[in-house]
Formats: sequence, C-alpha cells, structure tokens
Amino acid sequence: MRRIVLFMLAGLAVMLQLSLLPALRLFGVVPNLVLVVIVLVALNVATSEALIVAAASGFVIDLAEGSSFGLWMGLLMVVALVAGLLGRAGIELDGVLVPLVLTGAGTMVMTIAVWSLLVTRGGGWPVSAAWGGRLVVELVINLVLTMMLRPLVRLLLSGNGRGFEPGG
Repeated sequence: MRRIVLFMLAGLAVMLQLSLLPALRLFGVVPNLVLVVIVLVALNVATSEALIVAAASGFVIDLAEGSSFGLWMGLLMVVALVAGLLGRAGIELDGVLVPLVLTGAGTMVMTIAVWSLLVTRGGGWPVSAAWGGRLVVELVINLVLTMMLRPLVRLLLSGNGRGFEPGG
C-alpha cells in the first residue's frame, strides 16, 4: 500500500510540474516541486525505492521537456543517493536541516546545469538572471515548499502514524 502511495505522490508531483506550475510562475519562477517531493521521499523510504521513484519521475520529465535528456533523471537520482548515504552515515534525517540543505543544493545544481546548457548553445552566461534574483526566488520558493510538504509526505509514507525507518 505504501508503494502505491509513493508512486501516486510522485506522479502527482510530476503532473503538476509539467502542467500547472509553468502556468503559475510564482514571481517569474517555476517551483521545482518534483525535486522537493523526491527529497522528502528519499528521507522517508529505503534508498532503493527512492532511486526507482527518482528515476521514473526524472525520465518522465526528461521525455516531456526533451531539451536536455537525462538532466532531471540524473539530478533526482543523485538526490536520492545522497539522502541514502546520509542515512547510512548515521546523520539524523528527522530534523528540518537535512531536507532544506538537500533541496537547496538540488535547486542550485539544477540552475547551474541549465545555465551551463544555455552557455553551450551560444547564449553566454545569463548574468542578468543570476543578478536579477531568480535563483534566490526559486531557492526560497523551493525551501518553503519543502517545509510545507514535509509533514504531509511523512504522514502519507508512514503507514502507521509513527514514521518509517529509512533504509528498511
């Protein structure tokens, strides 16, 4: 049952990321809902499950966007792996710091990767976007989404209301 909820949660995040969120553009930025959901999922389920969900979600987004195939899948799988490694290293995953750091790092890596793709396609570094605060706005929106969705994801994936041990 928990795996069904897990895939439904990821599927809903992917659908919203591809359909509704680009139309909303909060402060001119599309929030990265799938990244936030994968971070939260990876901190609450076994690493193998998180990797499968991350790969599937990233693959669907890569197919839909079509511009830089593999970027989303690679980033989401790295996030799932890092969360698993943090759990194995004995770092406390129940606090608020770990999801915020993973979301922030993922947001910055994705932004830099997209900017790098723009450079290779002949446009030069989009300095105006960086200095215009788009990265900061996206970072803040993603961190707020992380804090808002964290209790909901934990509740949905706990199954028994007491939480779930990562890696189990």
